[in-house]
Amino acid sequence: MNTAQWSIVIGVAMSAVLALAPWMFMVHAKLAVIAARVFDLCDQVQKASEAHQKLWSLYAEHEARLDTHDVRIEHISHRLQDTHQEPE
Repeated sequence: MNTAQWSIVIGVAMSAVLALAPWMFMVHAKLAVIAARVFDLCDQVQKASEAHQKLWSLYAEHEARLDTHDVRIEHISHRLQDTHQEPE
């Protein structure tokens, strides 16, 4: 290839790069924004997961307490019924 052909090839390549460069920067910027939002969403999901785990453990504690109270109330109920039945 001679100098004229090389200059045409280089000119076409430069034109293509100059034509595509703004589009590539725009796509890069949009991808950066999307990546930042995904990162923020991951943080929010992590925080929500931790809060959810804390709430479930609190729920389990309350459920255990309620079961304990149910057993105590049932025991007291039986004792009261027994005391009411004895005087007869």
